[in-house]
Amino acid sequence: MFGFLKKNKTPSEPPLAKKAKNMPYTKKVQFCFLKLSELTEQLEKDINSVLTLTPVNYYAEKNRYYQCVFYHTEDYREILMNFELYENDMKKSSTPFYSIDMELYSKILLKFGQKPINYR
Repeated sequence: MFGFLKKNKTPSEPPLAKKAKNMPYTKKVQFCFLKLSELTEQLEKDINSVLTLTPVNYYAEKNRYYQCVFYHTEDYREILMNFELYENDMKKSSTPFYSIDMELYSKILLKFGQKPINYR
């Protein structure tokens, strides 16, 4: 009878997602499409498999691509990575958040022709 007084329980956010929202810096890069299940499976087996993914130029491929969003602190001590699937410029789904180190982050940037982080 008083169902309208009940609070709607929403699923809680994963801890890494909460942490990422509080990190001050982000960087975004795009990768070619791969089935979400295959991508997640690869990343679960070996996080370094991200280096086997093919970078994509956003302006050349707008139909379907992954946007990889990196969240990090100013000193790069903590870096979180999340892949978001975009189809026709609309976000469709995403992977869980993954914690990576500065070395892997630097290698990913090199893949895009960007200056790596001086982590030594």
